[in-house]
Amino acid sequence: MGGVSPMSDPLRPEERSALMSKVRGKGNRSTELRVASALRRNKVNGWRRQLTDIHGKPDFFFPEFRLALFIDGCFWHYCPRCDRNMPSTRREYWKDKLENNRRRDQRVTRYLHRKGYHVMRIWEHSLKDERWVGRLTRLMRKIEVQA
Repeated sequence: MGGVSPMSDPLRPEERSALMSKVRGKGNRSTELRVASALRRNKVNGWRRQLTDIHGKPDFFFPEFRLALFIDGCFWHYCPRCDRNMPSTRREYWKDKLENNRRRDQRVTRYLHRKGYHVMRIWEHSLKDERWVGRLTRLMRKIEVQA
């Protein structure tokens, strides 16, 4: 049986990089749906999803509270608690990329704080239970009292 083995890439690394740079994700749909479902179940209202006009494009935004909610995937945002499988090839590339993602998250949070927004970040692994909903509602009450 001839041809290309299933593990080899027919594209050169530069070609693969150019092709992959054109791929644009729309967030982790299943994770966002889990969060939206938990918000509805706990009667947390007033949120919008995927607003592109807010810096950093929060997953959920509460306009009344100027509150940006980000759901950070443990792999892509380099969760310090989770030991998600670091790819075994090009480890330095992946380590740098994930560290850069973490630094970008910090810059986005600082920027939003400077602009008067409140920011809450939830790790993907925290979605296993709904304690994060209590943290969110407490933050919303605190913001409401301060207003």
